[in-house]
Amino acid sequence: MSSSLFSHAPDLPEQPAPLPDLQCEVAVPHAPAQAFEGFTDLIHLWWPVESRSVYGEGSHLEFEDRVLAETSPADEVSIWGEVLDWQPADSLRLTWHPGTSAASASEVRIAFVASGEDRTLVRLVHSGWEKDPDGAARRGDYEAGWPGILARYARFMGGPA
Repeated sequence: MSSSLFSHAPDLPEQPAPLPDLQCEVAVPHAPAQAFEGFTDLIHLWWPVESRSVYGEGSHLEFEDRVLAETSPADEVSIWGEVLDWQPADSLRLTWHPGTSAASASEVRIAFVASGEDRTLVRLVHSGWEKDPDGAARRGDYEAGWPGILARYARFMGGPA
């Protein structure tokens, strides 16, 4: 039997179903500009490095030169993500790969939405798990972790404990 130009192409491997985005929200008693500043410029003061970091307690987390980086007490540096969009008082979008390769990065978007006078809703959406071979497990870890991380930020900003 001869092969035909019109024969069926081989079936492509089945792609995994996309994992749903994670969404988390907190309110802080400040205008969006101050909420954004507290989240970005002061992240080293509220982020729980003792439990949610590459190097652990004593490390320093900061946004600098369009990256979010953690520096260990021994001056080792781990890039957590690259800033894709930076809109002060409005939103922040970055790749997300603490302790892993940028090739498997997910994406984090944070919006700062005014909600009355001197009150801001801080809405986080974490998406793009499919690039990571361990995306489902990593998603589960962040599903458990983001609420506590944002609650710590809210307390730092003077919100309810």
